[in-house]
Amino acid sequence: MQQYDYIFCGTGASASLLLLQLHQNNLLQDLNILLIDPDKKGKKDKTFCFWADVEEPISLDLNPLISHRWDKVVLSGDKTQSILPLQYNHVSSIDLYNQIHQLTLHYNWQKIISYVDEVKADKEGPFIILNGSVLRAKYIFDSRPPVYKTAQVRETHIFQSFVGWMIETENEIKDSNAFRFMDFHIEQQDSTQFVYVLPFSTKTALVEVTRFGAEKMSLTDAEELLDHYVKNNFGKYSIQDIEIGCIPMSNTGINNTQLPGIVTMGARNYQIKPSTGYAFKNMYYQARLIVEAIKQNQPIEVFNKSKSKAHKGRFSFYDGLLLDILKDKPKEGKPIFEALLKNVEVKKILNFLDEKTDVATDLSIFYQLPWKVFVSTLFERSFSFTWFRPLILTFITIFFLILSNHSALQNYLAYGLIMIGLVTVGIPHGAVDHLLETGKWNMKVAPLFIAKYLFLASFMGLLWYILPFLALVIFLAYSSWHFGQADGKKWLLSKWSSTFWGASVLFYILGTHLSETNKILAVMGNLTLPIACPAWLLLPWLVVAIFHKNASFALTVFWLFLSAYLPLLISFGLYFIGQHSLTGWQDVRNHLKLSNSRMWIHSLPFHATAWIFLLCFLVFWSSAYPFEETKRWAVFFIFIACISFPHVISINVVYRSKE
Repeated sequence: MQQYDYIFCGTGASASLLLLQLHQNNLLQDLNILLIDPDKKGKKDKTFCFWADVEEPISLDLNPLISHRWDKVVLSGDKTQSILPLQYNHVSSIDLYNQIHQLTLHYNWQKIISYVDEVKADKEGPFIILNGSVLRAKYIFDSRPPVYKTAQVRETHIFQSFVGWMIETENEIKDSNAFRFMDFHIEQQDSTQFVYVLPFSTKTALVEVTRFGAEKMSLTDAEELLDHYVKNNFGKYSIQDIEIGCIPMSNTGINNTQLPGIVTMGARNYQIKPSTGYAFKNMYYQARLIVEAIKQNQPIEVFNKSKSKAHKGRFSFYDGLLLDILKDKPKEGKPIFEALLKNVEVKKILNFLDEKTDVATDLSIFYQLPWKVFVSTLFERSFSFTWFRPLILTFITIFFLILSNHSALQNYLAYGLIMIGLVTVGIPHGAVDHLLETGKWNMKVAPLFIAKYLFLASFMGLLWYILPFLALVIFLAYSSWHFGQADGKKWLLSKWSSTFWGASVLFYILGTHLSETNKILAVMGNLTLPIACPAWLLLPWLVVAIFHKNASFALTVFWLFLSAYLPLLISFGLYFIGQHSLTGWQDVRNHLKLSNSRMWIHSLPFHATAWIFLLCFLVFWSSAYPFEETKRWAVFFIFIACISFPHVISINVVYRSKE
């Protein structure tokens, strides 16, 4: 079995920078090293750029590789600004690869052009599987392209796709000593798109069009944008070289396994800054840390980053906020960046992107940006914290309890809030079942779906009219299952635990308001709930929530306990809308991959029809019972029971897909 000192799985920028650092520190003598990469690295395939102080280690160490430097930047309106003592540096990938090729010959390393099958470790140490063979080493440096996990709550994965032309112009470039930084004078195409210009002489420049967005930019779109931009800004031109690439902009997790003797590098080690796509400078400083540890005989696996370690702190929060905007509100990208470049000194921006600013400076930068989009996105992100909504519901419950001595005001505010909730999510969350059934509004399929939906709802309505006791039993059974299904998926409860939770909530709300419940049940069919619910019914669930350290679960139990001291309709309304409907709405939205506004519009025909049916219910039942408030609520609950029956069946598609 072949044994090496170091195996490099990938010989891109991060591996090359580490090898250069090891060489400069005389740490490669007499080492048996294997380089593996599916590409020969024999041509220019990338452009590496970074900004740094002229006296910074990266500027000094990489000085022989830096092919061009700029200390001025051109902003919107051809305004030029100095960035000294910073410089913007360019490194051609082929120059870096050639350096490694020379080291390979000098040290007589072995290089294999191939993909690595697997990187593993056992009790004997780290090893790779290459074409079925096992190769071992003291350390394995893994810089293969990362495999990102599916984005979870508060995680975003988009792309920085780009196409660059190295051009030669007939006309001279106005200021070849200044680079153009994020020029947004191009079509945005429902994305965030801009152009970089890096002039290398008075007649040559790299012109690169870049898109930040969930969809990658097509080559055709990029070529049209570049041709139009170059002709407008430089006149006639010829293309000398083309560069095409895509960089992930992501704060999602990476499928890495932390194993002894395996060191992850580059993008695989979260070195790409999520909000910019810049990574070269981070890779350099990771290489320096590894070299210092090797010199001191310290373990180097400690520099492997986990997601929690990579994405923490306020700058990670800023990155996540911007990624959300670029993904969900791409048209806002241009005004944000244009305001940033117009109102904030470029040196301050670059230091901010390097995460070297203090909080006061951060706030001074944010003050110059369009604030509404950040506030709305922050508000939306706040709702993605599982504990946030239960906390708000706790405050709302306490607020209504304070108003208990002012019943008129309490009812006015509470019923107003419930009505708003019913219109926005309460009824609409169950009015997109046609999308779950058909995948889209298809007139060939929809009539059959509508007929089935109406049949199930009518069946429940008829059952309430003929056999109200049986209808009540069925309603309580499927409501317990449905309520528990939505909450249980969120809190990772088992199927039986979820159903038991749903039943506990339903019977707690009804049983702690026994007098009010029985008044409504009497109108619904001379029914009664014979046993009051003890206040301690939810206590075991509080113990479960605390045991599992689930703040969202615990807060929900707490505010439900408090809601027992509110009127029945307010207590049920808070749970039905604030807990159940909003959870169901989010689950359906994520399943269909629709925005809130688009989903509400899709639901409009059906939830508008639902309100019409409710009016019909009121008219129908008013012929049998005197028209009074208790009767109206009884009709409303029968209406909810009827339309929820087919909804419970349809929504199962969402929760079954999560299993």
